[in-house]
Amino acid sequence: MNKLFEVRSSAPLNHLKDQFLLDPEVAYFNHGAYGACPRPVFEAYQRYQHELEREPATLLYREFTKRMQETRAGLSLFLNCESDQIAFVRNVTYGLNMVTQSLIINEGDKVLATEHEYGAVDRMWETICEERGAHFIRIKMPLPLESASSAVDLLKEQIDSSVKIVTFPHISPETAQLFPIKELTEIVRNAGAVSVIDGAHAPGQVKVNLKEIGADFYVGNCHKWMLSPKGAGFVYASREHENRIRPPAISWGNISEGTSSLLLENDWQGTTDISSILAVQDAINFLNKNKWFETVVPRSNHLIAEFNEPILGITGMDDLYLHTDLQPPQMRSYLLPEGDHSSLHTELFHRFKVDVPVFLHPKGSMFRISIQAYNDASDLQRLVKALREIL
Repeated sequence: MNKLFEVRSSAPLNHLKDQFLLDPEVAYFNHGAYGACPRPVFEAYQRYQHELEREPATLLYREFTKRMQETRAGLSLFLNCESDQIAFVRNVTYGLNMVTQSLIINEGDKVLATEHEYGAVDRMWETICEERGAHFIRIKMPLPLESASSAVDLLKEQIDSSVKIVTFPHISPETAQLFPIKELTEIVRNAGAVSVIDGAHAPGQVKVNLKEIGADFYVGNCHKWMLSPKGAGFVYASREHENRIRPPAISWGNISEGTSSLLLENDWQGTTDISSILAVQDAINFLNKNKWFETVVPRSNHLIAEFNEPILGITGMDDLYLHTDLQPPQMRSYLLPEGDHSSLHTELFHRFKVDVPVFLHPKGSMFRISIQAYNDASDLQRLVKALREIL
């Protein structure tokens, strides 16, 4: 066999693999899309659902504000912010829509975004700006970027007093670039504009310190890298904006221990299953118990680094990361050679039981791998073999 593909991982097999409910026959590299909930967290989630059905009025009326506040306090500790600055939403797409539709965007205003936005988010901003007569401007960014500081320089070149809002991802979803959000947010703040951060892929993969970041709005998922059940995300708002945000549905507006519109208008949105939200604390407990940032994240990063050259050797394409400061620890995207790759995802899954998202991106077709606690060297060996055979 070609030595290029004889990769041996020095990382130990992960004892957490059996803690997940994923099909053991599949090499799953699609964590970034939908997440995966560990067995203990999923069991807690089911207990909350059973509790809800056994005595609905207790969970949704008598104990609602107390239980929501307890979960919010745990999440705020994890993200380093005040608990009354977070409202729970079902996912980042919903949360960003809530933020966008609450902001004052007038005719002629400029909204800046990167060329690395999530497709649905890009469409959301485009639609809102078109409806309100604002200008939606995408900052041209080469791929690969030279360094994180080059992203800062590109924003400085584009921003001026006519720019009212700047939006950017913490970790871009398709190109998987880790942006220097603290520096970018500072530039936005100094320009007098509003910063809106798409944090879908960050919490749980990197340590998120909202006080340090200093954004006006930060919207994140709990069901991806934080490992909660699906249906749990959050919106963070700065003090300046906490009374300017309103959800699409207007409800009672007073069922919360908070005092801001962020909480009073959002906590109660009518009868819904809050089990996934309550399980966020169980997910945080699981991360802490298994020393996630000390063990799992570094191990995942090690596996990516070990298999990076073999994958690049197969694609024959340039590395998308010219500098390590752009690399998220558990995600990596790879350009594909010219050609029709519309069936690659399906072929990888059905022929090799390898689940990898493939993107037909304007900057070139690419695929993304996510490495999580349940992945090991044998999964990556299978991916390498499959790519070699197909490409």
